[in-house]
Amino acid sequence: MVEFNFDRDDVDFRRDDRGDPRDRMQNRERDMQDEMRRERELEEMVRRDDERRMDDRARAELEVAARKLTVDDLREMVNNPNIRVTSGGRISGRRPSGRDVIRSSGQFTRQGFDLPKKKPRKKNKKHCKNLSKCFEQANAEMRTLKGKLRKGKTQADIARRAHRLMKKCD
Repeated sequence: MVEFNFDRDDVDFRRDDRGDPRDRMQNRERDMQDEMRRERELEEMVRRDDERRMDDRARAELEVAARKLTVDDLREMVNNPNIRVTSGGRISGRRPSGRDVIRSSGQFTRQGFDLPKKKPRKKNKKHCKNLSKCFEQANAEMRTLKGKLRKGKTQADIARRAHRLMKKCD
């Protein structure tokens, strides 16, 4: 009779590699994703290191260039709207945006223009007064003392009645 020693470490009770093909496929995909992630992290580290080196080099170049500048050059750079200095100390020529060009052109400023204001027509004023009075009357006729609309009446009925009264007034 053969005895089995289950306390040994070299015994693996999991399924062997000939298991479900879907599991093997998922494992391969997971391994590929892990490998791609590691590659991306490595590329990101290299990129950050390159940026840091570039920043150091750019800072050194700026210091050398700043020593060569005169006071007049600095004044011109500060007052020129087309030159921009970034927070990292990088100097760049900036083209004005379309809005900046439009604002500086003065094309849409209303200076010097006093456009005449239209006076309201007397006929229109008279019409509005009469119509509002007719609406008051129509509302009084079609509402109860508490202000509710009478049974079967709508606001459209009130408007029709007001316009009918307007015809009588004219």
